[in-house]
Amino acid sequence: MSKSINTLTRQLRDLNADTRSKAVMNLGEMGADESVPSIISAFKKEQDENVRSIFAEAFALFGHFDSVIKTLITSKNNDESEKVKISAEWSLGQIAKKRGHASTQELLDAFNTEK
Repeated sequence: MSKSINTLTRQLRDLNADTRSKAVMNLGEMGADESVPSIISAFKKEQDENVRSIFAEAFALFGHFDSVIKTLITSKNNDESEKVKISAEWSLGQIAKKRGHASTQELLDAFNTEK
């Protein structure tokens, strides 16, 4: 990992919610694939629904990872926040388009068939 990616990855655990949100978006925009396990881990521990929502949206930038799709499906189905569920659904829709699926449901069907 480059120094800037390491710094941003550490910021995923920062005490400041805005710092965590900016870090995940920057990692996504950089295409920092190596940070995906850290992003998923931070997302699962995140308490702030607004930050979780931003994480869920940032996951659209990492849709080539099955672990990201699995995390989004779990969030869409189980998160206590409607805002996070909507963000997860949006990201799944973006990933479906990138993967050439006609709909989110088609992506989910294909994903469940592969597993």
